[in-house]
Amino acid sequence: MLTYIAPTVSEVTKCSKDAGYTLSKKEIDYQHEVANSMFDSLNSLRNYQISSVITPRDIGEKPNSKANSCNQWAWKCNLQTSATGRLANMNVGVKDCIAVAGIPMQIGCEVLEGYIPTYDSPIVSQLLAEGAIISGKTNCENMCFSAASHTSCNGPVLNPHNRKKSAGGSSSGSAVCVALGEVKMAIGTDTGGSVRVPASYCGVVGMKPTMGLLPTKGVSPCLPSFDSVGPITKTIKDNALFLEIMAQANDNLQPILNLNYQKCLEKGIANINIGILREGFEISNPEISNIVKLCIEKLRTLGANVTEISIPEANLGTHILLANQYQVTQWLKDKLCPRGQKNLRYEIKQFFSDQNKLSPYAKAGTLLWLYLTNEEADNILEKSDDIANVLKQKFNKYLRNFDAICVPTVPEKAINIPTREGSYAEMYPAVVSALTNASLANITGHPALTINCGYTSDSMPVGIMFTSNYFDEGTLYRIGKCVEEL
Repeated sequence: MLTYIAPTVSEVTKCSKDAGYTLSKKEIDYQHEVANSMFDSLNSLRNYQISSVITPRDIGEKPNSKANSCNQWAWKCNLQTSATGRLANMNVGVKDCIAVAGIPMQIGCEVLEGYIPTYDSPIVSQLLAEGAIISGKTNCENMCFSAASHTSCNGPVLNPHNRKKSAGGSSSGSAVCVALGEVKMAIGTDTGGSVRVPASYCGVVGMKPTMGLLPTKGVSPCLPSFDSVGPITKTIKDNALFLEIMAQANDNLQPILNLNYQKCLEKGIANINIGILREGFEISNPEISNIVKLCIEKLRTLGANVTEISIPEANLGTHILLANQYQVTQWLKDKLCPRGQKNLRYEIKQFFSDQNKLSPYAKAGTLLWLYLTNEEADNILEKSDDIANVLKQKFNKYLRNFDAICVPTVPEKAINIPTREGSYAEMYPAVVSALTNASLANITGHPALTINCGYTSDSMPVGIMFTSNYFDEGTLYRIGKCVEEL
């Protein structure tokens, strides 16, 4: 039996001095007695056994090149624990930063070679309980630190529409698996657009739900303050179905939310009020902007009310994400996972062997915050929080009068897959700018949906993104269904 060892009198004395206390001997003795009592409580928790038996599973295998045409899979398996339910026999992909018991998890990084989780994340458990088949772990960017698709230790993920182009990231493999029709749905994670950017580049549907709708237990964090989990599918109907089921994994919200997104799909768009965010179009490639505007005009003819709005701070989203990369430094020091991640933090840290194997983008965040002084870092974070609060207030103000706010999902066309590591630095501005519009919903916490609305002159998909009020994903599906039918 493992036990925490209570401090000795001398250790209590040292701790009191470190804390800046001046305690008498009587007070030291009292604190020593209290500490012993506290440690009895802590040991009661440490040694309490929670039943979580996982039936032994077939581990699966690394995919061969024939079964991995765009390098979309990190690992292949065929896992099903129930043959009945709303998802019976539907194939699902799981991003390789989400725990599936008995199946290797690498998060696109050699650091975690050989790591196998011992438990399922709640979302995975929910999907399995409804009859889904886990077909494998989808390839993702190295530690999920890129909006492109070229930093995974498994090699770049190729866009199925043009295999010289980026598939977007960091949920690259999830979007590609859906686009290729290999799965009905793939789970992605979204910190600044990592579900919606690849969904846009690959021409599929991606949802970042309201912050907190889906649990993130069993998910390796990127920036915990902004992290979300979301479904990627080919159709709005499938996306709505999967989000309904995934949300059932959140026991805290079940008593207060009656989720039935399916019923929103046939309501049409008449009298829906859509705000067109000026800044999101001004920064966009003209061809992309025009394709999205054409889609909006079609919605107007169907009865939508469309009005231009302005939020000057909207172009600061990626800067706020950058300012919060101090979180990267903190969880890297703590072996990848923050406190509160059940088991994952303890399991992963055993495999954290060599930080040199992190991608250049992951290293950049840690170096920046190690360089800044505490005062500089505090000033940056304070300004970042102030601007984030302004964004939330302005989004909330507009969403009191509008059902949704619209922008192009990604301002620029997909970049080329780099051919040499040295070009990472050259590509960094493009990788960051891909998140300019998408990152806003992570900062404000609102739900946001991307769906394909057309193609560029070089036959690449263009995504249109809608953001709605907190826990109003139903309205996004209602609008998305109308876009899908144009």
